Amino acid sequence: MAKPKDLIAVDVHTEDVGDYNVTEPGWYAVDDGGKVVLGPFISLAECDRAIRDRLQRIIPKVPD
Repeated sequence: MAKPKDLIAVDVHTEDVGDYNVTEPGWYAVDDGGKVVLGPFISLAECDRAIRDRLQRIIPKVPD
């Protein structure tokens, strides 16, 4: 199984839309390779929540 990539929240402004290959400004989850994975979101909290939810689906919890 491939190792999941780290995701960070990035606030993409109108002038940076082309740099991230997205169509509108907003908060995006970007992987450690610079690829946009999720978004756009209207807030950092919403983006962080989506990142957390995605990582919980990828990384199974180990039972106690």
